[in-house]
Amino acid sequence: MGAPLKVVLGGTAPAPEWFGSDIGFFDATCATAWAELFGHEASIDRLLAEHVFEHIPPELIPAVLENALRYLKTGGTIRIAVPDGHNPNPDYIRHVEPGGVGPGADDHKQLFTIEILSAALEAAGFQVEPGEWFDSGGQFHETPWSDDRGNIYRCKRHGTPDKSFSSSHLSLLVDGVKP
Repeated sequence: MGAPLKVVLGGTAPAPEWFGSDIGFFDATCATAWAELFGHEASIDRLLAEHVFEHIPPELIPAVLENALRYLKTGGTIRIAVPDGHNPNPDYIRHVEPGGVGPGADDHKQLFTIEILSAALEAAGFQVEPGEWFDSGGQFHETPWSDDRGNIYRCKRHGTPDKSFSSSHLSLLVDGVKP
């Protein structure tokens, strides 16, 4: 059977058991690209996308999630971490919003909230399991989550705030599970 296939979307492999999709150009919106890279559908155990989805135009998110669902095995997961649009710290929002002042924010296409990301995952057919998030009232929440689905560096558990503002390391972290 072999080792589980764990794939990082839009990045390098964080550990030897992960496969990074930063080889050349991988168009996650294109079913043919998935087929060429992974062979057959239902072949992937884990997908990890840390601070990738905010760079994808909103109209292309459904295609990425549909391909992810198609190529994940039953029970497989996609872990997504993005800047949290409900973070109550105005400096955080100023840094991460589309066109914001933080590194890479000039390419951000949207600011996700738990509601927006959950709705996109559910529309694609995933069951949603939030890990870390702010609600619309600015209250932080976390539920137990396993690093087996992918280690997130910009989160409460593993992150370190930078000197500019205390919540700089916090992300919206959500898992989508293929039923």
